[in-house]
Amino acid sequence: MRTVLAVLLALLVSTGCAAPRPAARPAAATTEDPSAAAAQYASNSPPSAARMVCSDEIRTQVAGALGLEEPPTPQDGWADHVYTCTYAVPMGTLVLAVTVAPSDGAAGTQLDALRTRTGAADPEQGFGRRAYSAPAGVLVAVKDNLVLEIDATALPDDLGPGHQRRIDVVRLLAAGVFACWTGAS
Repeated sequence: MRTVLAVLLALLVSTGCAAPRPAARPAAATTEDPSAAAAQYASNSPPSAARMVCSDEIRTQVAGALGLEEPPTPQDGWADHVYTCTYAVPMGTLVLAVTVAPSDGAAGTQLDALRTRTGAADPEQGFGRRAYSAPAGVLVAVKDNLVLEIDATALPDDLGPGHQRRIDVVRLLAAGVFACWTGAS
């Protein structure tokens, strides 16, 4: 099982953000600049880093992690500074959401609220400043003024070609998002 996870993780990270993007979709980046964070928050549209959860790269990663023949076409939405990407896949629903906060400190507060709401109490390493998960298939993480939530609780706990648990698929997808956010791919 660990071998399958390692292979999937290597595949996800190596293909994460390598695909060319149209000119209208610049490479995703988060910001540590307080004025840039405030500008992102004040905008009427989600920043490119938030939209990454519905990008072709992440869609391809979702397909690979779940063993789908084609990348799914998600439904996206932007409301109350939260960009949500809902993947209705044959085995259930997977939701990736990014909350855009007005500052890094506010993002930390948002993360704490999500931890309480989702029951994500287990510390995770390698996903931003702070990250937590719940065995049921939820991971929440904060990087700069962005808070990522991946919720696979509506999926079965036996997924993809390697028969992964939900939480393992969530970690793989979070690694893909963070690889794009940090430019590691």
